[in-house]
Amino acid sequence: DDPQGVTGRAGTHTGAALGVPRLDLPPLYLTDGPVGVRQGQATALPSSMALAASFNRRLARRDGALVGNEAKLKGNDVVYAPTINLLRTPLWGRAFESLGEDPLLTAQLGVAWIRGLQAQGVIANVKHFAVNNQEDRRFSVDARVDERKLVELYLPQFEAAVRQGKAGSVMCSYNRLNGPHACESSWLLDRVLRRRWGFRGFVLADYGASKRIGTGLRAGLDFEPFPFVDFDGGESYTPAAVEAALAA
Repeated sequence: DDPQGVTGRAGTHTGAALGVPRLDLPPLYLTDGPVGVRQGQATALPSSMALAASFNRRLARRDGALVGNEAKLKGNDVVYAPTINLLRTPLWGRAFESLGEDPLLTAQLGVAWIRGLQAQGVIANVKHFAVNNQEDRRFSVDARVDERKLVELYLPQFEAAVRQGKAGSVMCSYNRLNGPHACESSWLLDRVLRRRWGFRGFVLADYGASKRIGTGLRAGLDFEPFPFVDFDGGESYTPAAVEAALAA
């Protein structure tokens, strides 16, 4: 992995996994993002909020296709997008790349965007799963939301992304959700995402969102892409650490 990739410098990738030749596992290259590829010079697209204001699924698909095409031509396999969390406060740092406050609109435009992107031969990474709706204390805040509100407001767009959009990957978020961190919540990653919705892709952590290797692995966190020590005392996946966690 190359930590310089997060700067968006030309010739790098936001994330990179070098692969395992003996297992015939190829390298994996990942890039941001919802409003344009974060990798040197690239097309700067309008805010996702502007896209949502169009109420136009065909336009959303063209938007996703443009990002997917540029990402592919720059040698990427995965795009960290779309952002389909609901907008709950204008102070949220990701407000500009959200699709607004309405679950139905966010779901339908998100599905169209994913289809456009993945038609270019790259994988969509829907984010941030789940209830990542504020910037203050985002690494540690515990979002306390009952299951009815989760099902009616905060999760429908992710379900649509998986079931209708066939998104290939999901990014678990920084925050806690009713106690556990999202990236080590077996209720979220296993019971809901995989069992209830039938997700067959892979789950990766937002940069610094992986906290404890053992509970993350058991909950369903497949890939920890951040190349150095995580924020807020978290742990990175390394071969030795993963083997120790699985043996515990």
